[in-house]
Amino acid sequence: MSDIVSPHVTVMFPGGRVAEGRLHGRRRDADGWWYDVSVELPADAVRPIAGEDYDGVPTARGGSPTGPGWVLQALPHTRVLHQTGCWVASGGLTPTTATEAASLVTHKRAVPCDVCNPAP
Repeated sequence: MSDIVSPHVTVMFPGGRVAEGRLHGRRRDADGWWYDVSVELPADAVRPIAGEDYDGVPTARGGSPTGPGWVLQALPHTRVLHQTGCWVASGGLTPTTATEAASLVTHKRAVPCDVCNPAP
């Protein structure tokens, strides 16, 4: 049996937000195409449902022991500063240092993401 790797897809949310996700399946019915996708979200964007059992959910411990990282997202008319791992950051991301990130925001050469609220 072969391991199937779920391909990356772009997921568009109401309000214009875009995130990268994984495509796990698709089906067509009378209403059109439906896609089964997954996206990673920060914990404060997800709420448990009363009565559901979460004990079997795999939990990974991660993060940098030296603190958060920073990445720049290039958009057509601006650059957006994100914390590493921000769920809305997509496309070609450029890692940057905290010093450079602070300078970019201070001198208005990049705007901070309004989701992850980076504060280098």
